[in-house]
Amino acid sequence: MDKNLRVINLGISSFYDALISQGVDAAQIDWKPPVKVNVELGAKVDRIMESCFAAKMNQANQDAIDMIINADPEWIGVGLAGDFIEGLDDYTVTHSGPPISFDEMVMLHQRGMVSACLFEGWAKTEEEALALIKSGKIKMISALDTNTVGAGTGIITKNVAMIIIKDRNNGKIAATFPAEGIRFQGGFCGWGLYSPEIAENLYHMRDYLLPPMDRVAKMKGGVPIKPILAESMQMGDENHTRQSAADLLFEHQVLLDMAKIDDMDREQVLASMNYIVETPRFFHCFGQGASRAANLGNVGREYSTMVTAVCGNGVRFGIKIAALGDQWFEADAPYMKGQYTSSKFTIDDQLPWIGDSCVVECAGLGGLAAAASPITCNLRGMTLRESIAQTREMEKICIGKNHNYPIPNLDFDFLPVGIDMMKVIKTGICPCIHGGMFNKEGGLIGAGMARVPMECFEKAFAAYCEKYGL
Repeated sequence: MDKNLRVINLGISSFYDALISQGVDAAQIDWKPPVKVNVELGAKVDRIMESCFAAKMNQANQDAIDMIINADPEWIGVGLAGDFIEGLDDYTVTHSGPPISFDEMVMLHQRGMVSACLFEGWAKTEEEALALIKSGKIKMISALDTNTVGAGTGIITKNVAMIIIKDRNNGKIAATFPAEGIRFQGGFCGWGLYSPEIAENLYHMRDYLLPPMDRVAKMKGGVPIKPILAESMQMGDENHTRQSAADLLFEHQVLLDMAKIDDMDREQVLASMNYIVETPRFFHCFGQGASRAANLGNVGREYSTMVTAVCGNGVRFGIKIAALGDQWFEADAPYMKGQYTSSKFTIDDQLPWIGDSCVVECAGLGGLAAAASPITCNLRGMTLRESIAQTREMEKICIGKNHNYPIPNLDFDFLPVGIDMMKVIKTGICPCIHGGMFNKEGGLIGAGMARVPMECFEKAFAAYCEKYGL
């Protein structure tokens, strides 16, 4: 290479780093294409912010982020989904993403509905399950229309054992399904799969592996979740696609106490401990439960423009706004950008966003916390500088900062919290959400990032203005 070259690099800094490593005189300019701003809607936001109505909205938004900042989530035990999830009755199945009919569902969700019928014994064959579904007897509900989280396909029925999280600040309870172990990690709930082995594993978890965990949670009077989140965020986790530190911190909290259980079968307790230690990202469901419980306290908060839910069903992507309760605002589900697990995969193999795990972004984790986890971002081809820039960009669309999460890479500045619909409309910046890439045929094929579609916010803004006569 000609050493006399002088290069100006725009955008992706990895090109700049490569030039510098080869002794090339280069300058980096952090540039990216300008965001598309709807000038008309932006002007309307300005008029609202300059009106007397703004005082009500600002106070509501402050109360909304206080609910998140002051959240005090605690793991209180294990229980059956039918006992803790609102509306999860017999012949009822949850799914991820906004509401959708069976005929519109992607294959993974349709397969999950059939699997649910087989698992619960409502049908003995796939043909019987399909007939039951087509008859209308099976009620299909969005997980985020209840107090659970539908990670992946989000298939949950009444006899699935769940992790139970209570927010001691607002009193709300959220139930989330635990990882199904190394062999069936995506399994029934996450991938909508069914086989006799998968069903047996769920029964084994419910009856054998999870009872010692329930015992230790009750022995300890609950296990606080926020300290684990806060410390792990300083150790490289963003607590959406990476929980390496959180797993270790959680194990530190519970394993010694589990070892002291003396009124249960010793082999059962050891098997439960082994399940916790060997299962990757075991803490993920706890972070989701904590985020969901905190946000449940803001559903229906008058005047607040804070986002309380974001999710996709592989076809449509939806959001909810605090003041608008459980009303959905939808657009086409986005594809993720990131790195695949194999060069054989392309975007043609990828399913558009499916899953509810981005509830953690609504609590200031995941994509908003990119600066906390350059390790995660590096797997997607990003540098430390770009990871920090992503979090700084998210600051522009958030209501405030969470003093519980000081981040070393931000010089111990705090992470942004509370995605604000008004700021998204005004700036044209859409929230970043982290997650796994699903194959259309099932299974994970990579990890990456997507943007919540602007169309969701534009529809929500119109509904908000109509509600309040703005």
